[in-house]
Amino acid sequence: MCNENDLLKEGIDYPLVCADWTEADFDDEATLAAKEAFGIKFLFPWQRIVIANIMDAVRAGNDEMEQSELNDSVCKGRQIVLLPTGAGKSLCFLTPALLLDGPTLVIYPLLALMSDQKRRMDAGHLEAVEFRGGQSAEEREENFRRINEGAKIILANPEVLQNEGLLSRLCTCGIKHIAIDEAHCVSEWGDSFRPAYLTLGEMIRKINPPVVTAFTATASFTVLQRVSEVLFGGEAHIVRSDSDRPNIHYTVVNAYAKKRAAVRLALTEQKPMLIFCGTRKNAEDMARELSVCCGRGKVRFYHAGLSREEKKDTEKWFHGKTDAIMAVTCAYGMGVDKQDVRTVIHYAPPPNVESYIQEAGRAARDGKIGNAFLIWGPDDSHRFSLYPKGSRQRAVFDFAESQTCRRQVLLDALNGEQAVCDGCDVCERGKPADFADDASFVQDFVLRNRKCMDREEICENLLENLNRRDVLRFGMRIWEEDDVVELFTSMMKEKYLRMCLWPWFRKIDCGTRKSGVPQKINRKYLSKRWRRMAFWENRTASFLKKIRQGPLESLFG
Repeated sequence: MCNENDLLKEGIDYPLVCADWTEADFDDEATLAAKEAFGIKFLFPWQRIVIANIMDAVRAGNDEMEQSELNDSVCKGRQIVLLPTGAGKSLCFLTPALLLDGPTLVIYPLLALMSDQKRRMDAGHLEAVEFRGGQSAEEREENFRRINEGAKIILANPEVLQNEGLLSRLCTCGIKHIAIDEAHCVSEWGDSFRPAYLTLGEMIRKINPPVVTAFTATASFTVLQRVSEVLFGGEAHIVRSDSDRPNIHYTVVNAYAKKRAAVRLALTEQKPMLIFCGTRKNAEDMARELSVCCGRGKVRFYHAGLSREEKKDTEKWFHGKTDAIMAVTCAYGMGVDKQDVRTVIHYAPPPNVESYIQEAGRAARDGKIGNAFLIWGPDDSHRFSLYPKGSRQRAVFDFAESQTCRRQVLLDALNGEQAVCDGCDVCERGKPADFADDASFVQDFVLRNRKCMDREEICENLLENLNRRDVLRFGMRIWEEDDVVELFTSMMKEKYLRMCLWPWFRKIDCGTRKSGVPQKINRKYLSKRWRRMAFWENRTASFLKKIRQGPLESLFG
């Protein structure tokens, strides 16, 4: 097992800032090809390094290099590239594809990502073919005909490449470069529900191209090591840059009623907007609710359960909108490129820190300021606190509960460098944003009516009072019964509220409140009289339970 220093010793750590260049310095073959095909002004230094490694490895495979250069170039033909979202990873394999004398096979994890990249390639007049499940024999024969006629890009996913007949045909196509996008999926998904990722190493050995490049925006050392083992047998050349996105502002929103917090943010924050909802049902429910608040033409949902036509229609709709809101699952989380997304909201926290950085990185890919909000509830805090310290899952808890710079927590989780942060809620205000005023509002209401109402009465009255409060700000009623129940239940779990279980009634009570912050109920807040009554309440409850369970002889011997 190699250590981190061994794994990275051959790599290049290239900063994302390089100020002293002019456009004329980059007028080489690769830059000219990229300018003509994609309309860019120049290639960034890190893109040029990756492209140069690819071209050198192909030249080495064609015996076009001196022996002194050969070994180093062959080594660089097996590389892992770590660049932050929005840094132009796609150009690192699309530009060489324009120059190579054979096709490039690009492996994507999601059909949505394949469709998005196919759209970009068509716009750049770069001929591409797609292999995916469900295609007829005629469709595949047409694809191979186009490859023989000079198609530059072959798009596929890991599952379709398990087809032995298809793989055998691809071995005869003279593939020069295999690019694996979102390569962290090898570790995250290969060991669980997508074992096809673990067969990519064998697929690479069968095709045996001069160059294989694995691209990702987020990878801790553990993930990086696993990717290297599966794809390259543990030996890979590393090209990495800082994973920080300084133009994204990170905020954690503490909320007892998470859906209401998401609706408030959707009403007030900049658009276009993505809301990551965790499950298909949550995405559909969120879109349905926001359609009522924001208008039906402004909100849609996207998840893996949609048909291919529905996905394409939704992607096209979102790309053409400047005020759109899309409720999504992780099926839209990787690589789909809409440059002007201004806000990303996580209604449901992602499973690990890499997923969070990947999904939050959908914001502000145009280089302008964007916002990433994580809505964090008591149940989230409890669930993620159970993971062992140092794990990728526990890093989400550290990020959400941190009293120090959130950006630095993310970089530390990915073994990044120290950063000077001016873009997180902790560094700006010294404390996280929250909607704990909802809890304070509930406690005020219960204190005014303590022991006068049961649970149903409390929820019914709170629904009316919360809507009356928020209608002044949002111009509409945004609270529903389920939201009040969620808020009430969370406060009961956190012991901000309690139920008085007397034999003759069940009323709601609460603890005291200090400095506007809800306080958990403590024994000291109860007088001796109330403690004595609670004691007899427990004795009475125990007595009644025994009566229900068996004959009276069991009580009196």
